[in-house]
Amino acid sequence: MKRTLIVVLLTNLLLSACAPAQTPQPASQPPPPTTGDAAGSSLVAAAAKVTDVCTLVPADLAATLIPGASPPQSQTFPPLRCTITNGTSVLEVTLSAYDTGGPVKGAEFIPGLAEGGYLERPVADDAYLTVLLDTDQGALYVEVAGHDGQDHKDDAIAVANEILARLR
Repeated sequence: MKRTLIVVLLTNLLLSACAPAQTPQPASQPPPPTTGDAAGSSLVAAAAKVTDVCTLVPADLAATLIPGASPPQSQTFPPLRCTITNGTSVLEVTLSAYDTGGPVKGAEFIPGLAEGGYLERPVADDAYLTVLLDTDQGALYVEVAGHDGQDHKDDAIAVANEILARLR
């Protein structure tokens, strides 16, 4: 038994020593975007160039959704984020060219948004929309938390559509 274990361990050691060396990428730099189709590819490429998501958020729509909001707050390190709030309601948009998103289990599928959108409702008046920019990677996240008892599904979709149009 011990002899077999030693042979297996030595074999694995020799095989790993003969394998080509791979240089790991630093954690601070995600791999370059790889995409499945031209439309998704262009969205991911455009998302990778964005430095401030707040420049993509439609100000007029944000003002309607979050009346009396303070100026948008940008997070300019990955993932890029823009938060708009009036102390009660919140619109938060997050953009990443590097997320490897996928269908969100249990979420409502929303067609017509890039490679598809998935809407979650953590609470009745909170709409959290994940939009896949491409089949392989890239995601846009839009959250509208009204804290007002209303359904914000259409609001989240409208914000996502405006941002996707600006990325195109």
